Amino acid sequence: MRYLLILLLPIFLTGLASAQSYTSKNKKAIKLYTEARTLMGARSFDKAFDKLQLAINKDPNFAEAYLKLATIYRIRFQDSLQMTCYKEVVTRYPTTARFGSAWYYLGLHTFEEGQYEKALSYLKNYQNLTSSKGKYKGKAKLMIENCAFAIAYKVNDFQFNPRPLPSNVNQFKQQYFPVLTADQKSLIYVKREANEEIMLSTMDRDGDWESPVSISENINTEFNEGTCTISADGRKLVFTSCMGRKGYGSCDLYVSTKVGEEWSMPENMGSAINSSAWDSQPSLSADGRILYFVSNRSGGYGRRDIYVSTLNENNEWGNPQNIGTDINTPFDDISPFIHSNGQRLYFATDGRLGFGGYDIYFSEKEDEGWANPINFGYPINTHNDEVSMYISSDGSKGYYSHEEKQGDSFSSTLFEIDIPPKLQIAHKSTYVFGKVMDKRTSSPLVATISLIDLETETDIEIVSSDSLNGEYLIVLTEGKEYGLFAESVGYLYKSINFNLTESLLEPVEVNLELESIKVGSKIVLNNIFFEFNSYELTSTSKAELSKIIDLLGGDMIAKVQIAGFTDNVGSDKYNVELSKQRAKSVYNYLVENGINKSRLTFVGKGATNFIMDNSSESNRSQNRRIEFEIVE
Repeated sequence: MRYLLILLLPIFLTGLASAQSYTSKNKKAIKLYTEARTLMGARSFDKAFDKLQLAINKDPNFAEAYLKLATIYRIRFQDSLQMTCYKEVVTRYPTTARFGSAWYYLGLHTFEEGQYEKALSYLKNYQNLTSSKGKYKGKAKLMIENCAFAIAYKVNDFQFNPRPLPSNVNQFKQQYFPVLTADQKSLIYVKREANEEIMLSTMDRDGDWESPVSISENINTEFNEGTCTISADGRKLVFTSCMGRKGYGSCDLYVSTKVGEEWSMPENMGSAINSSAWDSQPSLSADGRILYFVSNRSGGYGRRDIYVSTLNENNEWGNPQNIGTDINTPFDDISPFIHSNGQRLYFATDGRLGFGGYDIYFSEKEDEGWANPINFGYPINTHNDEVSMYISSDGSKGYYSHEEKQGDSFSSTLFEIDIPPKLQIAHKSTYVFGKVMDKRTSSPLVATISLIDLETETDIEIVSSDSLNGEYLIVLTEGKEYGLFAESVGYLYKSINFNLTESLLEPVEVNLELESIKVGSKIVLNNIFFEFNSYELTSTSKAELSKIIDLLGGDMIAKVQIAGFTDNVGSDKYNVELSKQRAKSVYNYLVENGINKSRLTFVGKGATNFIMDNSSESNRSQNRRIEFEIVE
């Protein structure tokens, strides 16, 4: 990849000198050299090559001829012969300032080969011979800093245990940009043969990856479908397409939604996301409502920058914002991956201290901006390009593509690694999955499932259940207490509490049965809490109380009864009174917040109608509850 970029440089960067300053005084050698320059200008490189060889035969100390010959070897991708020419120059003229570029190219080559000690020596020689305004001075300084970084860092050899994914997955010459669903049972990546195509491999019952197939005929075409991202539940896919579809720029982002087992026809994400420039490499948040992507649009900080956009309440994407200089550099910053916890961003760049080429970094989200990015480390980052990283929701495994140069082409392989404890995410994630169904008929329902941080009353995630099968999946991240709410038109909502402040749950299946709104329907308010042995509502009850207020704000429910229950600890008289006072606290809160008290009644039922037996504190906590029942 680096050598392809070098070809963009003018072919006359090296060896420019006037006839009076040639290192050779042999007239025949100079004549052959001058003819070779003319031939190179006409792009007759083979004839120029022969002339230069003859010139060197006439005068083995002809530095300018060696430099021109190196240029031809560079064009031919003959790296070792190119370096031989530069070595001939620096051996004969080690302190000649105008040949300092030979030291630079030796340093560049050995740096890209991962020979950091040699590169450091070559580049320092270049620095010593070059003024502060030297053409490659800035790049040389950056490489010197990277060499020192790489040499020091290699002692921190983390046990990543990198291993290629099975050969049936890595069956193409190039496969890259792997992403997985939160349950780690679907692997999606891009393969490249004649063109780019999005592939899907699923995990079988034995935990083995099956042979990949095209993700969908609706998505893959005869043109290129490139880098992609998928929501945690596997139902929203955003991908890159550069040809064959109507778009706004050289490459655009498109979205497809999975309903049942079918992917919808992709839609361009519109001018809110796409520009007249290159827009690519998307990464969705767990619920698919925040999108990170890469663009080279004007107004950025570097050649390619990372941007972010959020889906609003009207299901419209907001104007993308540059993620800022905490992450973006004057160079290329690419391939973002936002972890399912929404707090750690992985990305690749060639603009920071690293091992050469593109390295993978990560950064933690802060109240204002992002923390200083950290290099992911050796041996994941090497002198080759590493451009993508996916980390599992629990933080234990990573998936990435490793690229190697083979002659004048490249190959890439998908790897799985173990994440060392020191590099694991601070807040791990798990997930809840299941189906949303009508309680009476068991038929699937389309529902909105929201996850709310009970302490801050903020929405963490919002997803929808599948309209055909009712399936849903939502990510939970440790460190908080959550209320999960499932809502569907014409039904009472369902609430569940998940307290992850002290420990992380294993993935859990929870089927959500919703009752239609009618007299006699009732729900347990699982996110209503009271101080210990008291009827004072805690602040973490406000999210559920707001849901009740919203529900009663419609015109389908006339009157409700709020009933309090306790466990079997304490006397009957005490429990009835406590349950009554707790029901009254809910009643008072609703009245104070605009609900007409004529629509509400409350009652204390004490230690009755147990949901669970009272054999444990966990069971007793479920019996201590508030119920909400429609009475008219």
